[in-house]
Amino acid sequence: NMLQMWARKKDEGGDGNGKSDALTYQGLKERERSINKDEILRVSLFDAAKLIIQGRTNLQQADSKANLTSFMKRNDAFFVDYGMTGLIVEQNYPKVIQAQYVNMKKHQDPVAEQELLERLHKAAESMSDYNIIENQIRGGESNWSLLPTAGMFTVKCGYHAGGETGGSLNSFPEFTAWMGKNSTMGKNYRLLNELSHHMNYRVSANAQELRQTYVPILRERILRLLKAADNVSIKEAISLMDDYGLNRDDIAEKLDVLVVGKKGDTFDDLDSKQKAAFTREYNAGIHMSQALVQEQGGGAPKARRGTAEKALADPDVIDEDGGDDVEEEDSDVDEEKELKKLQEQFKKKGRKKAAPKKAAPKKSKSKN
Repeated sequence: NMLQMWARKKDEGGDGNGKSDALTYQGLKERERSINKDEILRVSLFDAAKLIIQGRTNLQQADSKANLTSFMKRNDAFFVDYGMTGLIVEQNYPKVIQAQYVNMKKHQDPVAEQELLERLHKAAESMSDYNIIENQIRGGESNWSLLPTAGMFTVKCGYHAGGETGGSLNSFPEFTAWMGKNSTMGKNYRLLNELSHHMNYRVSANAQELRQTYVPILRERILRLLKAADNVSIKEAISLMDDYGLNRDDIAEKLDVLVVGKKGDTFDDLDSKQKAAFTREYNAGIHMSQALVQEQGGGAPKARRGTAEKALADPDVIDEDGGDDVEEEDSDVDEEKELKKLQEQFKKKGRKKAAPKKAAPKKSKSKN
């Protein structure tokens, strides 16, 4: 390919027929550089992020052309993977400033320390602007024309982090922690929405108010009652759960995750005896949360034997559940009766088929 391009391109000293008068090693190397792919395309994602973070390295006495070339190279590095480069820059730019701060503390220079903090502020401000633009690009508006501007702000962040002389990132760039944090945030939002869905029959607060006001108090009261480990306290805790439509999973999983600030003791800190006593007492009765699951489209739970009598004894439960448990129990009894009748009929048929044949009567011997 290189020789074909050499033959098609006229040399400055050629004769105009597409052929070169001289083919030298130096000229061949220069032509090879001109037809090679861009160097930035062979750079990995982490090397591109490191190039942006370190800023203006080795440009102390460079002219304007060299400064422009360095800027365009760092800007092109953003497009190696424009979906991830900004996140890696955001994760690692404080490390460049931290290394400079450690060296600065040795000299005890308050003026230089103040300048460093101002550069840190400008770098953080640049990443904040980058996040705003990212929301405009990937949000509902999908304004992709702002993508070059997002690249400019990542380069600006690296410039402030490295300073006029550039910085140094001694370690390998750390992968962005935003992925894991975003996944955890999505999980917590899902748990909070489920909890709000369970409690919306009793509580008028929105999801954020529920987390900030109701969750800490409910969690503290229920755990305190469960730690007592006596039947009265456990029944009181279950009664409080029923009042707010909470089930066992809400207590064991959601409340501990959604509490704000110091968590203190959790449900997992209860010993096995306390958990077993709570589980036995909870499974022994019918609870408000089961009725809410049915009313909100979760399907009716399977009725157990003996629960129909408890439902009949408590008219409130019948009103909330709509009497479905009693009707389901009656239908199960009818089906069992029909199955028993069919089994008896098959047994009778089998007995008739398997009945032994009667033995022929013995002939009496004639007496001579």
